[in-house]
Amino acid sequence: MENEIVDIVKATPNILGEIYKDLAQPSVRAIGNALGTVFEFSTAILLPLKLKNEKLKMTFKKNLDDYKEKLEKIPEEKRCKVHPQLGTPIIEKLTYTTNEEIADMFTTLLANASSVDMVNTAHPSFVSIIERISPDEARIMRCFQYKRDWEYCSYNANLNDAEGFVKLKEHLTLLDDNAKITFPQNMNAYIYNLISLGLLVDMSGEYKIYRENYDAINKKNGLDDLRNELVPQKFKSIDVEESFIRLTPFGRLFLNACIE
Repeated sequence: MENEIVDIVKATPNILGEIYKDLAQPSVRAIGNALGTVFEFSTAILLPLKLKNEKLKMTFKKNLDDYKEKLEKIPEEKRCKVHPQLGTPIIEKLTYTTNEEIADMFTTLLANASSVDMVNTAHPSFVSIIERISPDEARIMRCFQYKRDWEYCSYNANLNDAEGFVKLKEHLTLLDDNAKITFPQNMNAYIYNLISLGLLVDMSGEYKIYRENYDAINKKNGLDDLRNELVPQKFKSIDVEESFIRLTPFGRLFLNACIE
C-alpha cells in the first residue's frame, strides 16, 4: 500500500499539469507563478491522491478557474506569490467546496493574497472563518458592504404575577429580506455565530434616533397583533428593546479580503 501511494505521488509531479493541458497559456503560467510555493507544500500525498478522484478533480478545476479569472484582473506587475500559510489550506478546501458562495470567498481571498495592493488584507484566520460560516451567513455579511449598522428589535414580555420577563423574540431585523437567506428561522443563530467570530458586534443599549427601520421591523413581525393576543391574557405588557448590530473593524477587513 505504501509503495502504491508513493507511485501515485511520483506520477503527479505537476498539479497544474493535472488540470490544464496547455501549461504555456499566460493565465496558467500566472497561476504557477502565484501558487508555485503553495503547490510545493500541497504535493505531499493528499492533493495528488485527491486529484485521482474525478469528482474532486472537477470541483478543483472549477474553483481554480474562478481564481484564474480573478488573478487575470490583477495587473501583472501587481501580482505576488501567495504565502503557503494561507495558500495551502485554501487549495485543500478548493478540492471539495461545491457551494458557489463559499467557494467564491475562498478564491477571492486567494486572489487578494496574490495582489501586492491587497495582500495586507489576507489574514490567515479568514480561512477558518469561511469554513465556519454558512451560505446564508455569507449573504448576510454581503449586506454589511453597503450598510455598517443594521437595526434590530427584541420583544420582552413582562410577567403578570411576578417580577421579570420572558424574551419572546430577539434580534428581529430586516436582514433576512435584504440578504434573501434560505433559512430565515435561523437568523438569530446566524447573528450569534457572526458575533462569536468577531465579524459583528451587538450594540445592545444603544439605538438609532431615526425610527423608520424599527417601525418596519415591528410591522413585519406583527407587534400590534402580538400585544392584542398576549396582553393582558398572558403577560402584563410587551416591551420592545431597540438596538443595532455593527460591523467590526475585523469584519470590515474580512469583507475587503473575502467578498468581491
